[in-house]
Amino acid sequence: MPADLPAHVPTASAQLAGTEPGAAPGREPSGDLRGAAAEALAAHPWIAAAEPEPGGGLRLVPDRAALAVRPEPGGLVAEFLDHWSEVYDWTYTDAAARHSPDLDLSGWRASDTGRPLPAGHMREWADRTAELILGARPRYVLELGCGTGLLAHRLRDRVHGYVGTDVAPAAVRALDADARPGTAFVRAAAHESGAPQVREALERIGCPDGRPDCIVLNSVTQCFPGVDYLEAVLHGMLALVAPGGTVLVGDVRDARLLDDFARWAERGDGERAAERAAREPELLFDPPTLARLAERAPRDVRMSVHPKTMRDDSELTRYRFDAVLHVDRSPARPAEPAWFPNRALADVPGARWASELREIADGRAVVQDPADPARIGFDAARPVADVSGAGTAHEPFAAFAERRLLEVARTVVRRSVPQARDVPLTVEPFALADRAERAADGAVAGVDAAAVPAFLRRLDEAALRAIADAVRPVRDAGSPDAIADALGVADRHRWILRRWLAVLDRADVPAGDIGTLVEDGRAIGYPPETTRFMLAAMGRLPELLRDDLPLQALLFEDADTADGAYRENTVNRYLNAAVAEVMRWALATVRPDGPLRVLEVGAGVGGTTADALAGLAGRDVDYLYTDVSRYFTSLGRRRFGDRPGVRFGLFDVNADLAAQDVEPASRHVILAANVLHNARHLPRMLAGLRDLLVPGGLLVFVETGREMPALLASMQFLMSPPAGTERLAPEDPRAGTDRVFLTPAEWTNELHRAGLHPLLTLPHPNHPLQEAGVHLFTARRE
Repeated sequence: MPADLPAHVPTASAQLAGTEPGAAPGREPSGDLRGAAAEALAAHPWIAAAEPEPGGGLRLVPDRAALAVRPEPGGLVAEFLDHWSEVYDWTYTDAAARHSPDLDLSGWRASDTGRPLPAGHMREWADRTAELILGARPRYVLELGCGTGLLAHRLRDRVHGYVGTDVAPAAVRALDADARPGTAFVRAAAHESGAPQVREALERIGCPDGRPDCIVLNSVTQCFPGVDYLEAVLHGMLALVAPGGTVLVGDVRDARLLDDFARWAERGDGERAAERAAREPELLFDPPTLARLAERAPRDVRMSVHPKTMRDDSELTRYRFDAVLHVDRSPARPAEPAWFPNRALADVPGARWASELREIADGRAVVQDPADPARIGFDAARPVADVSGAGTAHEPFAAFAERRLLEVARTVVRRSVPQARDVPLTVEPFALADRAERAADGAVAGVDAAAVPAFLRRLDEAALRAIADAVRPVRDAGSPDAIADALGVADRHRWILRRWLAVLDRADVPAGDIGTLVEDGRAIGYPPETTRFMLAAMGRLPELLRDDLPLQALLFEDADTADGAYRENTVNRYLNAAVAEVMRWALATVRPDGPLRVLEVGAGVGGTTADALAGLAGRDVDYLYTDVSRYFTSLGRRRFGDRPGVRFGLFDVNADLAAQDVEPASRHVILAANVLHNARHLPRMLAGLRDLLVPGGLLVFVETGREMPALLASMQFLMSPPAGTERLAPEDPRAGTDRVFLTPAEWTNELHRAGLHPLLTLPHPNHPLQEAGVHLFTARRE
């Protein structure tokens, strides 16, 4: 049986004609070919489901087990790692660049020319790395990914014991044949630092408690599939290293410099550089990424970042860094850092080469500013929590997994349902979903997410009681119009009353009172100012209905109330953190040839803007912050006017979108938080936003997906149209219903109709915040 096919996948004839596997079909299969193909695909262990697409294709949903990195790599991750293992085993077996026992440079070639890197430069590279490791005076060293032994030969005679591991059998055999007392070499992957063979080797060299005081991971992370795997490896090392020890994560390719590297490698050819960066097959990340991962480990970790200090100018000195993590170690007294422009990256007055600083270091560590690779100088290790920035990474696994899933899926269909071989197949962008969900969950990690829907239900119950109390005196007046007349409801708010009556007809109004609702909300991250605002609105419903009191008077009574409504509550923190991650993903996938051009519509108080800009920190952006109201654009100017690349303007989703100073096909991302439901003609608005996106551009929006009594009794007063105008166009899918919000399924349908391909919806159906009813949607213009 071919490896790509599980043994239990039946043949096409068995599926479509009712015959047993292996039996002659006898006649042309009939039935739903696409359904049969979906069934065959879902039987593969890497595929959780094959969902039908509107165009007749199937969307492959990867099985999460195949994507897992812990406790053991899943099928797709393992295949990615095996690919690199095979590459290096062949390279080390060939040993084509072995200059001497301590300088086997097999596999080391320049990216721009493909020629071997100079032996002298590489000898200095190895010497400087060993110098950095030995600066911490380790006694027992574990190196994960020792390769041909470039560091092993420089460390083994200067420490009490050394263990090297590698995934390439050829490397382990060659080094083990020349092993000296106190050294050992075993085959193990980077995530297997705690594996039995590694622990046995550490015991064999006499390492106390099997816990080395230095663990080295040098020039290995490039071969990792992504940040999740990096985190698993890093946490394994931090768990194993002895207190007071160090972990070196060395020769890391800096993700912030990927575009610079590509331009350098392609001699300034912009088009070829963009193509090189887009197809980059290795993992790149920056120091803030490493700091964030280390921060999540249960150890006290300080970090110093070091530039490469070799004398020659090369891709190694320009685009790579070393990071030393100091674990449970008493901190040195921090001095004020001394910074210089990094000559490798900035040809400006006062710039210095890292090799120059090494010559005058006088015992000080030559470091790189973790937040800015263009600054180098002298400093001590700092707590990882003090390293600013969310981090930047280029992860190769998504492209690999998509390619392999499509290859495997085509094989499954060709062999199992050959009549369906022309069914179009796509892969769900799982990397975006995983990254966004991880970021969102991290933003509310200290909150009992399951308690949030229960709190919101209590808020809805309070709203139902307030609505019932407001209507009760005239409930017997007859028709909705008669009830509205009796209450003196303003014409523009009569749709709200009709929704109230519809809700009361189908809901039981629970008895009770607000009790400790404000404090209970505070306990689960819901701002008390927001709860008080909603309760205040509920207490003044007759005035709101008559238009005697504008809701804005309550909402903007102070800044904290509005900010809480749009940002500082648990649901919005979850969703806004996901927005920030989508922005980071957009930088890597849309790959603009200049600044990332973002249009935010209905930006309001900037609750989502803050997180979106945080996701784009340090990157070249053209961010157009817009709202229909000058009040909000002025507010945005005060809050974000000092951010580079941020502009401000008016924009109305209900006006002609092509006539509002935004060029067609000009925006890489359009962001809208809690605003698209205000469209009077939703299909026309979505089509207009699509036309403003570049092909492949993203529409990212947050929307409520269910009717909430608490909103019906508060925020929905903001959605009433001016007197004398209709709230919805007759062609709008909500017309005639007085509804405001679409369900997630309805949004998906409308996006498809507008030529926008849905990529992501959060929270997922089984997430505790799903019941809260507010969602993040991301769709792409094809």
